[in-house]
Amino acid sequence: MRPKSAFSAIAVAALALAGCGAVKVHPTTPAGSAELASRGKVDAPVNMRNHVGCLRAAHLNVQVLSSTKLQIGPAPAGPTVVFTPTPGAAQADQINGSAQGAEVIGTALVYPNQASDSEMGTIGTCLAQGVQG
Repeated sequence: MRPKSAFSAIAVAALALAGCGAVKVHPTTPAGSAELASRGKVDAPVNMRNHVGCLRAAHLNVQVLSSTKLQIGPAPAGPTVVFTPTPGAAQADQINGSAQGAEVIGTALVYPNQASDSEMGTIGTCLAQGVQG
């Protein structure tokens, strides 16, 4: 009868573990807000006036290529900035090798290409606005 009791114990454990996934947690929307709550958003440069505005105020030629990509100066020599959903995602891309040569600044992956050190310093300062940690 041991096989049945072992099977029963495994079945009970499987059901208990399956029940763990039944809990659904939804982010809450603040009272009176017209926007839906979200767990995270991509740090899009189009919506991040401080990043693009800072770069332009520093007299850098910035082109918004998409909601997550900037080109600073002419390609391929000028730096390229790609925004990821989170700082952790940017670091993971760098660690796993899919962002070789990129510098992580918050949620941004900055590919310097042939940018000067002073230009990279200005870009780093602008992209670091609002970055915590």
